[in-house]
Amino acid sequence: MTTLLTCCRVADYDTWRPGYDRAVEHFPEIRSWRVWRGQDDPNFVVTEETFDSREVPERLATSTEVHDMMERDGVDMSTVQLYFLDEVGSGSR
Repeated sequence: MTTLLTCCRVADYDTWRPGYDRAVEHFPEIRSWRVWRGQDDPNFVVTEETFDSREVPERLATSTEVHDMMERDGVDMSTVQLYFLDEVGSGSR
């Protein structure tokens, strides 16, 4: 399993979110996802998506189709930061 953590700014969260939800449905390779938005800046967004392997999110991250979708939904592409992660522990209380 690979987790892709993406941090970025969007022009308007309420405009961006429906586009993100459509994208998740469009790409069945995304096994699970979570979305956060900044408490102090509601247009700062972090998404967590899990995939079976690293190859898929790498392909999507360089896809013209994905970039076009992100720009259309108001993502400031100059702020996009991608992190490929392996889970090494978890817990809850």
